[in-house]
Amino acid sequence: MSLLRSIAGGLRSLFRKEQVSQELGEELNDFFELAAEEKMKEGMSRKDALRAVRLERGSLEVSKEIVRSAGWEFFVETLWQDLRFAVRMLRKSPGFTTVAILTLALGIGANAAIFSMVNALVLRPLPVHAPNEVASLASQPHGLGSSNGFSYPDFEDIRDQATTVFRDMTGMQPSHMDGFSMNGQSQPIWTSYVTTNFFQVMDLQPALGTFFGPSDGGIDGSEPVLVLSYSFWKNHMGGDPNIVGRSASINGCPVTIIGVAPEGFRGIYSILDTQGYLPVGMATATLDSPKDFLTNRSVENIEILGRLKPGMNVGQAQPVLAVVGRQLSEQYPEIHKWDWLQAFPGGPLNANPQDTAVIESMAAFFLLLVGLVLVLACMNAANLLLVRAAARQPEMAVRAAFGAGRGRLARQLLTESLLLAALGCVGGIVVGVAASRSVNSINFASAIPLVFDVTFDWRVLAYAVGAALLTGVLVGMTPAVRAARRDLNPLLHESSRTSTGDRQRARSVLVVAELSGSLMLLIIAGLFVRSLRSVERSDLGFDPDHVLNLTISPTDAGYDEAQASQFLKQVLQRARALPAVESASLAATIPMGHYNYGEELKIEGYETSPGQQRPLAGYNAVSREYFRTMRIPLIRGRDFFDSDDRTSQYVAVVNEEMARRYWPNQDPIGRHFTTGKDSTHPIQVIGVVKNSRTQHLTGSFRPYFYRPLTQSYVTPVTLQLRTALPAATAFHQAVDLIHSLAPAMPVFDVQTMTQALNTLNGLLLYQVGAALTASLGTLGLLLGLVGVYGVVSYAAAQRTHEIGIRMALGAARSSVLKMILRQGLIVTAAGVLVGALLAGAIGHLARDLLAGVSPMDPLTYVCASGLLAAVSLLACYIPARRAMRVDPMVALRYE
Repeated sequence: MSLLRSIAGGLRSLFRKEQVSQELGEELNDFFELAAEEKMKEGMSRKDALRAVRLERGSLEVSKEIVRSAGWEFFVETLWQDLRFAVRMLRKSPGFTTVAILTLALGIGANAAIFSMVNALVLRPLPVHAPNEVASLASQPHGLGSSNGFSYPDFEDIRDQATTVFRDMTGMQPSHMDGFSMNGQSQPIWTSYVTTNFFQVMDLQPALGTFFGPSDGGIDGSEPVLVLSYSFWKNHMGGDPNIVGRSASINGCPVTIIGVAPEGFRGIYSILDTQGYLPVGMATATLDSPKDFLTNRSVENIEILGRLKPGMNVGQAQPVLAVVGRQLSEQYPEIHKWDWLQAFPGGPLNANPQDTAVIESMAAFFLLLVGLVLVLACMNAANLLLVRAAARQPEMAVRAAFGAGRGRLARQLLTESLLLAALGCVGGIVVGVAASRSVNSINFASAIPLVFDVTFDWRVLAYAVGAALLTGVLVGMTPAVRAARRDLNPLLHESSRTSTGDRQRARSVLVVAELSGSLMLLIIAGLFVRSLRSVERSDLGFDPDHVLNLTISPTDAGYDEAQASQFLKQVLQRARALPAVESASLAATIPMGHYNYGEELKIEGYETSPGQQRPLAGYNAVSREYFRTMRIPLIRGRDFFDSDDRTSQYVAVVNEEMARRYWPNQDPIGRHFTTGKDSTHPIQVIGVVKNSRTQHLTGSFRPYFYRPLTQSYVTPVTLQLRTALPAATAFHQAVDLIHSLAPAMPVFDVQTMTQALNTLNGLLLYQVGAALTASLGTLGLLLGLVGVYGVVSYAAAQRTHEIGIRMALGAARSSVLKMILRQGLIVTAAGVLVGALLAGAIGHLARDLLAGVSPMDPLTYVCASGLLAAVSLLACYIPARRAMRVDPMVALRYE
C-alpha cells in the first residue's frame, strides 16, 4: 500500500507541478521560520536569524531542487525532459537522423524477417489447445536411425500401457495426395488418415458439423466419412454452409462430408496444409495399403501423438515409455529390436532428431548471419554518433559549466540513441513485414499445399523490440561513456576543429570491424550462390529439357485397374502420335517428385551380417520408353516390352549403384530378388541403367530399380512427353487428348521437367538459401560502404585547415589525394584481412548446407575480397577528390 501511495503521489506531482511546487515552498518557509525561531531564542534578531538559516540551508529554490531530487518523480521528469530535448536535437539534423534510422531499420528489419521464418519453422507451437501437453513418439531400431513410424497394433499397445502419464493417444498416417471428386469434378486433396479420437486428443471443436465418432471408419472400413479443413472448404467449396451431409468420393470410394475443422488449424505439420481427414480404417479402401495393416505388426506406417496428463511433462513420460518399449521388444523380438522408445514435445517432425537437428542448425546459422547484419548496423550508427558527439563537445562543455553532471550528460546521449533505436524499430518492423510478405508469396511450384506462414506474432514483435533495445544501448554506450569520463571544461578554450587521435582511432577500429563483417557476409553469400550454380550444372543422369509432365488419376474417374490399364495404353498410343512428340511414357513418380517409393529387398545370394541394415532400394513403376523419354542411358540388357505383364516373368531394370552394391564383381543380368510387399513373385534383373537423381540433387547415389507399370500398377501416374519444340507448347494438345478419351479425367500438376526441378525437393531450398545470403551480403556491403565513406569523409573534413596550408605551400593536388586515400587503404586492407580470416570459421559452420563447393573456396574469397576492396576504394575516392579541390584561401579561414 505504501508503494501505491508513493506512486500516486508521484503522478500527482507530475500532473500538478505548479500546485505541488507552491505547497513545497510553503512547507520549506515554515521550516525556515522554525529554524529562525530557535536561533532567536539564542539572542539573535529575526533578520540575523533568517540570514543565518539561509546561509546554512541554502536558498529556497536550491532547497526545492534538493527535495525534488530525492523522489522518483524527479527521475521521470528529467527523463521526459531528455526525451523532448532528444527529439529537438534529432530534428535539427535531419540528414544524420535519416541515415541512422534507415541503418538501424535495415538491421532490425532483416533480423525480424529471418526470425519470423525461424519462428514459423521451429518455435511456433501446434495450433491446438495447450500445445505444451502434446508429444510425439519415436523409436530407434537397433543399428538404425530413429523412426516415428509404428504399426497400428503397436499404437494400441503403447496407448493402453502408458495411461499413467498420457491422458490419451491418437495415431495417424502421414499425409497423402488423394483424388477428391464431387459433383462430377475431380481435384487433388492432401489428406491424413487418423484414428477416430484425433480431434478429441487435439482438443478441437468443429467449425461446421461434427467430428468422427467411435463407429466411423472402423476396422472394416464402414461408415466412410470425411472432415474437410477450413481452408479447403473456403477456397475450393466456396464456404458452402450446406456442405455437411454432402456426398463425395476419395480415390473412387464414396464418402460423406460430416464436418469442417476449425479455422486456423492446418494440421500438425508446420508447412503443409492438410486439407482433409479420414478415419484410419478407410486406408485399406482408398490407399494402396496392405489389407491387414491394422492387424499386421510389421507394417509401420502410423505416427503416434499423445496428450500428457495435467502436470506431466515429456521428461516424466520417458521412464514409462522405456518400460513399454522394452516389453514390446521382448514380446516381439523378430519385429522390434528397439534401443529406446521416447516422447518428443510437439508434432511428428520433432520426433525425428536427425531432421530436427538439421533444421535447428540451419536456423541457428541464418540467425547468426542476420545477427551479424545487426552488429554492422550498430557499428555504423555508433560511428555516426561518435562523429556527432565530437561535434557536440563544446555544447556538452557549456552544459557541464552550468552544473550538469557527467551522469546527466551520459543519460542524455543514451536517451538519444534509444530514441533512434525506437524509430529504427518502427522502420524495422515495416521492413520485416514487407520481407515476410515476399517470403509468403514464394511460388513453390508444387501441387502440395505448402504453407509458409511467416507472420508477425508476439514472438517476432518481442524479438524486434528486444533487438531495438539492445541496439540502442550498444549504439549509445560508447559516446555516453566518453561523455561521462572526459573532462569537458578545457574544451571551452579549444578550437572547434580539434580532433584527438584516440577518437579517430576508435572510429577507424569500428570501420575495420564493419568491413570484416561485410566481407564475411559477402563470402557466405558467394558460397551459397556458387553452391546453387554447382547443383544446377551437376550431372542429373537424365535430360530435363523439352519434357512435359501431366499427372492423371484414373481411380478418381472411377476406373478399376483393368480399365485404367486400357485407358493408359490408349493415352500412350495417341500421345506418341502427336506432332513434335519424340517419345511418351508413364511413371508413378518423377525425379524430385512428391512420391518416393522404397522397398526392403531379399536378394538371391546376398546375405546380411548380424546387425547390418537390411537391403533397401527406391523404385519407380514406368512404362516402355521411359528411359528414352528421360534420356537415361541403358548400359546393359534391355528395356521393358509391352509383353512384360502380370502373366509373364516379373522383371526390373536396376541402376549402377544397386548392381555394384548387391552384385559386386558379378553380372546382375538374370539375377533375382523379391520385395517386402510381395515375396511370392521373384523379380528378374533384365537391364542396368546409369545412376540418376531421383529424390535428392546432392549426395551419393542410392540403389534404385524400375519395374514395368503393367506389373506394378500405381495411381496416380504422370504422363511424360519429350518434344522437339519447347515442352510447354504441347500442353493444350496433351490435355485435349486426355479429355477426348475421358472427359472427367482429372489432370493436375502440369509442368515441365525443368519447372519440376525448381520445387521443394529440388532446387528451391538452394535458391532460397542463395537469395537470403545474397540479400544479407548486399546489405552488409552497403553498411560497410557507408562506414568507410563516413570515416574518411569526416577525417578529410577535420583536416581541411591542414590541407589548405599544404596547398598554400605548394603541395600538388595528387599528393593530397594520396594522403586522404592512404587512410582508406589502410582501413580497407585491415578489414579485408580480418574478414577473410573470420569468414573461414563461419564458412566451416555452413559446410553441411553447401553442395559442390568447399567452405574455403579460393575463387569465392578472391572475388568477394576484390568486390569489397573496389567498393571501399570508391567510397574513399569521393571525399578524397572533394578534399583535393579545396580552395586554399577558404581552407585557411576554415574554423
